[in-house]
Parts: sequence; structure tokens; C-alpha cells
Amino acid sequence: MNLLRSIPRSVGWTLSLGLLGLAFAVPFSSPDGTGMQWDELVLGSVAAGSAWSVFRAVGTMERPAARAWRPLGFAALLFMTAQWLQAGFPGPQFDGFGVDDVLLFIGATAPIATCAVLARRVSRTRWTALVVDGAVITASLLVVTEVLRTPLVDPVDAPSDLRSLVLTYGGYAAVMLGGAGALCTVSTAALRRSATIMLGAVAAQASAAWFEAMAIVAPSPLWTAASDVAVALSLQTMVVAVSSAPARVADRSARANAPVASPIGMVLVFLSLLGLPLAIGLSLSDGQPLSDPAEIGCAVVFCLMALRLVLRIREDGRVTEDLVRSEEDFRELVEASSDGLAIMDRGFRLLFTSPAARHLLGIVDPDQEVSLLDLVAAEDRAMVRMSTENSPAGAGPPLHFRVRTAEDALRELEVTSSERPGSGRRVLYLRDVTTRRRRERELERMAYTDHLTGLPNRVVLFREMAAPSLEERCLLVLDLDGFKAVNDVAGHEAGDQLLVEVARRLHTVVRDDDVVARLGGDEFAILVTGSMAESEDVAQRVVDALAIPHRVDEWAFAIGASVGVAELGIAGGQVAFREADTALREAKQSGKGCVRVADAARVSPFGQADVRQALAQGQVSLRLDTACDADGRIGLVHAVPVWAHPLYGTLRGQDLWGAAERHGRSGELQRWLLRQACAEAVTFPDQRVVIAVSLPAGHVTPDGLAAEVAAALADTGLAASRLSLSITEETLITSSAALVPQLEAARATGVRLCLDNYGMGHSLFALLARIPLDSVRVDLTALAARDDTDRALQVLAAIARTTSGFGLSAIAGGISTPELLDGALAAGVQLVHGRMLPHDLSAAELCALLEDVVVPVP
Repeated sequence: MNLLRSIPRSVGWTLSLGLLGLAFAVPFSSPDGTGMQWDELVLGSVAAGSAWSVFRAVGTMERPAARAWRPLGFAALLFMTAQWLQAGFPGPQFDGFGVDDVLLFIGATAPIATCAVLARRVSRTRWTALVVDGAVITASLLVVTEVLRTPLVDPVDAPSDLRSLVLTYGGYAAVMLGGAGALCTVSTAALRRSATIMLGAVAAQASAAWFEAMAIVAPSPLWTAASDVAVALSLQTMVVAVSSAPARVADRSARANAPVASPIGMVLVFLSLLGLPLAIGLSLSDGQPLSDPAEIGCAVVFCLMALRLVLRIREDGRVTEDLVRSEEDFRELVEASSDGLAIMDRGFRLLFTSPAARHLLGIVDPDQEVSLLDLVAAEDRAMVRMSTENSPAGAGPPLHFRVRTAEDALRELEVTSSERPGSGRRVLYLRDVTTRRRRERELERMAYTDHLTGLPNRVVLFREMAAPSLEERCLLVLDLDGFKAVNDVAGHEAGDQLLVEVARRLHTVVRDDDVVARLGGDEFAILVTGSMAESEDVAQRVVDALAIPHRVDEWAFAIGASVGVAELGIAGGQVAFREADTALREAKQSGKGCVRVADAARVSPFGQADVRQALAQGQVSLRLDTACDADGRIGLVHAVPVWAHPLYGTLRGQDLWGAAERHGRSGELQRWLLRQACAEAVTFPDQRVVIAVSLPAGHVTPDGLAAEVAAALADTGLAASRLSLSITEETLITSSAALVPQLEAARATGVRLCLDNYGMGHSLFALLARIPLDSVRVDLTALAARDDTDRALQVLAAIARTTSGFGLSAIAGGISTPELLDGALAAGVQLVHGRMLPHDLSAAELCALLEDVVVPVP
């Protein structure tokens, strides 16, 4: 079926019209060549169509791939010219050896040239052997025709002046079959089909020569018709061979150009060689002795076969020598490599180990038969067995396991593997990663641990607060009283020693499942698993423990601690931290050294409500904040989800995300927010307004984000360019690695990406190297001290120039006064938003505002 698909449609109609034309032309052509040769006119037309098809197919190929097939196109043109000359000038003008014969001879040898170029593509081509093989086949065919007394070698019935021509046709047929059989029987995998078709084309061409010789020996329109049909088939078969050839030489490696045998070519060689003893046997059985030419031909064949045997022995010797040399080179390479190489069977038995592998695995005796599982640390054996048996070689991440060294220390290895199908053996590539893994663990510990006290840091604390729990939990935030005096009197080293002692004392008053963290400076936090009453008791014990004087070198300091306590409710860690921090400030204001609990009226009661139910009942809605350009036109609105509970009040923004996280509904809230924002944006009177949706740190669900965005856009009909996904650097850092590819996939559809709170972290260069952006939002109030407006505007102007150089839009937030509004616009930002501009709007209010086109900016 693949072969039929590769046949051009031009072959069908060219061959059909050619055969139809021959059916009408052969009976009317002059048999003695003195009249009009209509069949040669038809064959010339078939050759013209073949040349057009060949050059058209070659034109789609790369130059190296087309080199083998271009001679066929020129051969068809030469054949066309010769046929039309013979058809157009019948009679004595072209009798004898003339221009048309020269053209025919050149065109007739082109297929052998093509076969030679194809043979050159095969790696390690031995031209001497190919020439001998071709000579053996040719001589065998000639001897067979001589033994069988065919007219091709004994044209006694032919006119005396044409006998040499008959012998030429017979010799040509044998040479063509012998040459093509030797050159095209072995080819590459990519060219095997084309080479096999070329064998068919050459066979048809040789048949045409044989039929033409028979037409001279025994003149008959049937021989002429058979010759013409064979020529037409040969021309069109060459077109099929060209069309089946690959358009490019994609791989020049030895494996890609490895020899591949053609079944048809093997049959041709086999029959030509088998035909010789069969013909001799038939002749002798009939009592006919071999003629002198036949005996000479047999002697030539036997000599050539002996020569071929010698060449084969020499070639085998060279191959063996190359294999030995390659094996030695490979062994030297393996032994010199610092990475280990081992071969293992299905039973985990090590069949081969390089010196580096023996060192890594702790193998002392290289001749000892050992199992890999016996060398692996006992704790890792089950994992190694399961990973090896359940995962194909080369699939999945590298395997890590430990082995015990001669010094009874553990060495960590990283192993990748490969396996040749059906071999039953797996090649292992081993690398010592003990140092690297230790450094990775140390870096991970440093990322989540306070380097001074060894306590978990803020990241770990908030991660623990975000983790689902069925038990009651409370957050304690404490601050040391009088710690500044320690640094002022005894120095910072004494202050560091005191902080270490504080960390030790805190561990003495909490349980093992409580989390003690250092927030920074002299601030600590404790996540207590238990009720509010239990947490108040822990807080009081903290105050009592830290009130005991601390001795640092020769100094003794009496410092205390103030503690704020808040319940970790459904609103999440951010809300609990703000409430505990407020309670801490109240404790400071109350005289320090005491405990204050967050006001119960301020503690979120949303733990009794479910976000999914709120979404279903329509209690969650969007409030929209506008961002305007210098002309007052609204260019962007920021959608903020708000939960208006009929009993518990309002929860919005980060607090709502925290509540959704506690219920495990962050994904549902994300999908609802995307779809609702797109649905409301479609209703805006100004279809240029972009709607922005924030993906907050710690709550975004990366998996399937791009598909959710695409579904929201498709369901609502909103243009992708009108949706902007807003993220912060914290979102990129705290989310999984799947977030960046999902954002890139969404942006590829036209969705915009905005970096929020820019200017508080990495440089823009580092961020753009990680993720493509369309805009950045800057909080003006965070760029300088509270009263240093001029400094904030200078930084904003620098940011605007940088973003403009990258082709990004800059959005300035925190605009609360007319002076800030004018200064931000003068700094070069494209959009501004804040309390000075319309905010906290419903969709209906925004639509009414957009009807006015321009927002009145104070």
C-alpha cells in the first residue's frame, strides 16, 4: 500500500496513453525502417513525460539526495531525442551508427550510473567486490545463453550485417542485469525500496534489448510490440523509483547507512548463478557437449568466483581487525572514564563492570560473580528492585540508591540505564553523587531554616499553616522585650548567643508536634496544635520561661517577651498572622511581658461555611478596580473575588483564597474566577478593556491552568488578548515547576501575563529569562520610605524606562493623591490605579462608567 501511494498519478496516465498509442502505432510502423516509425514517436512522447516527472520529483529533494536520480531525467531526454530523430527521419539518413545511436547509448547507461551512486551511500562499500560480483552475474548469464543456444549469442538466422547488433543487444542485457544486481542488491534501509524498483526498471530495459534482438533474428510485430512495451515500462518504473526515494539524506551515521539486502536483488543473483549449473546439466543430459565459448565462459565464472572468495576472506579479516580495534578502543574509553559502566541481566547479576564501576560499587574481585542487590544498602533494595522491574530502561528520572564502602560509609549513586530490545541485558551508567546530594540537602535545609538558631523560617511556618489539619490550631507571635539593649551594651555577638538560648528555651515549653519558627530579628512564632485555652497556657509558659535572666559571657540580661495569640481558622495563615500580630501590639502597649488574645469578634467565623456552597449559591462575586491612562480612559480592570456571607460578613481577596485553601477548594475558586471574569468582561461596552485576574502565591493550582483559561475563553467568547493573568515573584517561587509551562502555554494563545509587585525582588532581566511577560505592576508606596515621594517617583521613572526597553507596559498602583497621580504619569507609566480612581465596582457600575468613555480624573 505504501508503494501504491508513492506512485505519481502521472505514471498512470502516461503509461496508459503510451500503451494505447503503441497499440495503434506498431501495426502502421514500417518494419524495415524505410517508412514512418510511429511507435518510436510514441516512445519519445512517453520518454518526455518520464523526464518531466523525474525532474519534478528531483526538484523536491535536497541536493545530496537528488544526485543519484538526476541522471535518469537526462537519460529520458536523450532517449526522447533519439526516438524522435528516428521517427522524423526514416530511411537511409540514419542507417548505420549515427547521432541517434550515440544518444541511445548514453541514455541506456544512465541507470547503471544511478545504481552506482546508490551503492556509494552504503557504508563500507567495497567497489572491487561489487565489480567482481557484477562480472560473475554477467558472465553467468552469457554462458547460460550460450549453453542453451539462444539466438542472442548465436544469431545464425539474422542478416549478416545485423549479427553484431544482435550480439550487442544480448551483451547489453547481461551487463545491465549483472551491474544492477551487484549494485542494488545491497542498499540502505531508506533506499531499499527505491533500489528494488530500480532493479525492476533495469530488468525491463534488459528485456527490451532481448526483444529487440529477437525482432532482428525473427522479424515480427509481436517482438517489436514487446520491446516497445518493455521500454515504456522501464521509463515509468524509473519514475516510480525516483518518487519512492527519500527527499533528504537525514542521517549520515554508520547505523543509518548500514547495508540492507533487497529480496528481489537476492533472487536475481541467485537465479543467475543457479542458472549456470542447471543449463550445463540440461545440455549434458541432452547429449550436447559444451561449446568452446561456453567452456571459456565457465572458466571465467569460476575464476571470478575464486577471486570473490579471496576478496571475501580479506574483507572478513579487515572487519575482524576493525572489530578488535574498536573493542580495544571502547575498553580503553570505559576504563578511563570516571563514571562507572556495568552490564546487568534480568536477575540483577552483574555481567561486566568497569574499573570505575567496581570502585563505586565496592567490588574487590573483578572475577567474582555478584548481584547488584547484594551491594545496595538494605533500605534501598526494595526500591531498586521495584524501579528496575516496573520501569523500562531509559524511562523516568535517574535512579538513586546507596552502597556501603569498604570504610563502612554510605556512598550515593545516580544510575541511568539503557537496554537493547530483546537482549535481556541492561547497561548501567553509574555516577557518584554523594557530595552533590549532600550539598543539595544542605541548600534545601538553608532555604527553610534560620541559619543562626536552626529553627524553621517564615516559609516553613506558612507552609505548615496552609497544610490541611483536622485538629484545632493556634498561632503565637512573640517579640522579645528589651532585646535592643543587649546589642547596644554587649554587642551583636552577645545578641546572637541570646537568640540561640531563646530558641532552646522555646523548645522546652512546647510539644514535639508544635512548630517553633524564627520570623527575623527578635521575632518568633509558634504554631500550637490544640485549643485556644491550651495555646494561652503555652503562651504564658513562654512568657515565664523567657523572663528568667539570661547569662551571656560575663553579662546577665533580664529580658521578657510579649505574645499575641490567634486561632488558625478557615481564613488561613495570613489572616491568623495579622490577628496574632495585632494582639502582640496590644500586649506591647499593655506593658510588655504579657499575653493578649485576638479579639473573638475579629476572629473569622467562616470556618462554619463552605466555599463550594458559597460559589453555588452566588455568595461570591467580583469587585472591579480600574486602571486608567493619561487621558482618563479605562484600559484595565482588576477582578477581586468577594464572599458576602449573609451571617458572617465579607471576606475578600487573599482572605477568601485562604478560606478556599483550608477547604481544599482553591482549584474550584480559580476556575470560577477565570470564567466569571471572562463572562463579565464580555459585557463591557468598551471591548478594548483588559480584565486582570490575580493568581496568589500559595493558592494557585498550576495543573491544567492553560486548559482552564482556554475553556473560560471558549465558553464566554472573550478574546484572549483581553485577559491578563497577574502573578507575583512569590507565586513563581512557591508554586510547583508546572506553573511556568502552563503560563507559557496560556500566553501562546494570546493571553497576557503581568508581574505584580515588581521592584521588590529579582531584576527584570532574571524574570524575563524565566517567563515571558507583557506588563508589570508597581506599588508606588513600596518603592521608598513613607514620606519620600520624590525618591519613589525617581525609582518609578527608572522602572518605566526599563520596561519600555523590553516592550512591556508599566502600571503604577497605590495612587492616593493628585500629586502621586501627576508624578506617576510624568514618570512614563502607561496605566495608574489606586484610591484616586474608581475602585470596588460591580460589573453594572463599571459598565455605566464605561458608557462615559473617559473617567473624570481629579
